[in-house]
Amino acid sequence: MYDFIRKREMFDWWDAGFVDTKARNLKSVQDAWIIAELGESRGLSIAEIGGGDSRLLRHLAPNNTCVNIDKLEGLGVGPREIPKIPGVEVVRSYMGEFDESLKDGSFDVIFSISVIEHVPDEMINDCFADMARLLRPGGRMLHAIDIYLYDEPAVMPRIDAYRDAAMKPELRLQWAEEPVIGEMTRFHADFVTNSDHQLAYARQLVNGANNEIRATMQSCSIKMGLMKV
Repeated sequence: MYDFIRKREMFDWWDAGFVDTKARNLKSVQDAWIIAELGESRGLSIAEIGGGDSRLLRHLAPNNTCVNIDKLEGLGVGPREIPKIPGVEVVRSYMGEFDESLKDGSFDVIFSISVIEHVPDEMINDCFADMARLLRPGGRMLHAIDIYLYDEPAVMPRIDAYRDAAMKPELRLQWAEEPVIGEMTRFHADFVTNSDHQLAYARQLVNGANNEIRATMQSCSIKMGLMKV
């Protein structure tokens, strides 16, 4: 699975009650995808990468063993204090550091929301290698990844970087479904996006940074699904 989240999917998740209809932003739809995939899980060992004060682990922890792997350094206006979520262990680490306190094959599921796009280019390969290390055979990896797209087709180096990092043979990862995203990528009207109001709000949070990007591109989400073999 390597595709963009589409409006028809969001409508289905909305009707199923998975979307936080008060949030009205891209993260609420990314959350809904994870709930659609994992919401009925029981007895699994689940890790969220960079969960912060996690919305999703609150939903998953009552029926699963959950870990939030996050240094909690306040990046991206995130929290610095350890959130008190019943049943959720916090490990203050980053993927790519190969933290010895996180044992090989520890998890049935590893997922993230709006995290992978913040991994520096030089750390992408180590990040995926570390996550693959932590997955059990048969385990799943699910990532909702923010990306800005132009109206016109363009080569997006990060799209290739994610795919290349995940498909290194030694990681023993395979696609959960056949990838859809190709080399040349553009915005399509059926992609779920952040609203223009949300983009204006995000611009204020970072003191006007990336004005040109937000003025000329659409904020969309990749859904990336992999399995450990």
